[in-house]
Amino acid sequence: MTNRRDFLKGGIALGAAVTGFPAIVTAQAREPLTIMTPFGFISDFIEMMNCVSGGHLAKEGFDAKLLGGQGTAQATQQLIAGQVQFIRSASIDQIRAVAASSAPLVCFSTLYQASTFNMVSLKDKPIRSAEDLKGKTVGVVSVGGTTEIFLDLMLNKVGLKKEDVKREVTGNSPGALQLVEQGRVDCFIASIQVVVTLRRMNEAIEVWSTDRYAPMPSQGYVTTQAIIDQKPEMMTRFMRAMKNSVDEIMTQPLKPIIERAAKDFDIPGLKDMDTLIAVNETSRKELWLSEGPENLLRNVPKLWTAGVEALRSGGVADVKNAESLYTNRFVDAVIRT
Repeated sequence: MTNRRDFLKGGIALGAAVTGFPAIVTAQAREPLTIMTPFGFISDFIEMMNCVSGGHLAKEGFDAKLLGGQGTAQATQQLIAGQVQFIRSASIDQIRAVAASSAPLVCFSTLYQASTFNMVSLKDKPIRSAEDLKGKTVGVVSVGGTTEIFLDLMLNKVGLKKEDVKREVTGNSPGALQLVEQGRVDCFIASIQVVVTLRRMNEAIEVWSTDRYAPMPSQGYVTTQAIIDQKPEMMTRFMRAMKNSVDEIMTQPLKPIIERAAKDFDIPGLKDMDTLIAVNETSRKELWLSEGPENLLRNVPKLWTAGVEALRSGGVADVKNAESLYTNRFVDAVIRT
């Protein structure tokens, strides 16, 4: 679908054709690159949008296109089919895909070291541990989705069975807290965005991360082994662009970065810029840097091992070799240069 920005890009190309041949050569010299988010253009993916809008990919010689996926499964399918070169994916989804299909998927950089999902309950009726879940009704984002899998993993970790808790779909919004207040559920699992919003609303909530019982890398950049083998130089250039984008987000005010990206991408929630900034600041401090600044963008082996073991023990997925799922080759190459 052609939008206003595509039209403007077309006008720029036409202008180059009229004014001089060298401009066309420069444009053609850029290497096409298509990358995909798992879920549209929510502000959670600002580092990917900033890679494009901030010119980081262009600086590395890419003519880049960022697509907004409609679920991790779609993004993974597009990657395997060769329609995109890189996606952002949760490690739990990558591990499950590899176990189910032996797809040669490799995470070459992890941005979110800690889980984006948290258990939320009321302060005056708290659920403080997985053991407390027995006999309770727990809200999950969707039936059979990632949050329900995390619930099963946590129950398994403390020796409880799936049938020891009831499940209700509560979605991923601050409104789920009303269901707790109404007694329809005792607690619910939601993303960090929901937690930040509830805290900004001064709600009295008890919160703890799924990492307490099922630690694993959260969100990273995934490609195929074939791309790694065939285009290592392209991998290094993309990793450099991503590092520069992340460094900019870590060191510069967020509002201008989000506003610049919004000129290229339809970012939901822009009317509440303060909340978008608060969510991203929390992600940077608590999730990107949870393994220390020295591990920013790196794959941490102990987390991959823990994740594979949790999924195997929980009967969700069985990957024999955790080390086959990730590499730090390109992060290390960028950091050294």
